[in-house]
Amino acid sequence: MADLKFICCSVLAGEIKKVLNDLHLKADLSCLTPGLHVDNRKLEQKLVPALEDCCSKNPVLIYGSQCHPEMKTWQRKYNFRQPEEPDCIGILLGQERREQFSREARTFYLTPGWLQHWKEIFEENLGWDKTEAHLNFGRYERILFLDSGISTVDEEKLLEFFDYTGVPIEIRPVGLNHITNLIQKLIQYK
Repeated sequence: MADLKFICCSVLAGEIKKVLNDLHLKADLSCLTPGLHVDNRKLEQKLVPALEDCCSKNPVLIYGSQCHPEMKTWQRKYNFRQPEEPDCIGILLGQERREQFSREARTFYLTPGWLQHWKEIFEENLGWDKTEAHLNFGRYERILFLDSGISTVDEEKLLEFFDYTGVPIEIRPVGLNHITNLIQKLIQYK
């Protein structure tokens, strides 16, 4: 039986699994459908039952604090621990590093999980065709792929995403330091 219960968005599942393994933590990890934060109703329909299932276990929720307007209310009700970072990019990078990268150019951030699930998030959930994607991504000067080092960069998928968005993609190695420190901090507060 696992010592800890984690609930996360599938966008960061690979990074979280790697960190838990590296820290030699036995944890039960529930990964919810990626991109639910684009529809508050859908996120609530998936997240609340997951929290109700494990609220007696004092779970760790790896979702951004701003992924749903009711996060603070749910945190009081279900007694989970959660990062203060507003979203998955902040969880992976940390706010300071994110701000540093954002000063370089108007940036859309892409994680390995976002790249893996981009069609599901943008085409299926948001209903964007290529034209709508070009319009919505047009304000960005670049897409920054955050290479966390958990897998080989799939250049074919990056090219496909570039074709879909029309925005140049840069690859930046970022590692797992911030998310590792964050998880260590969260599990100390049982």
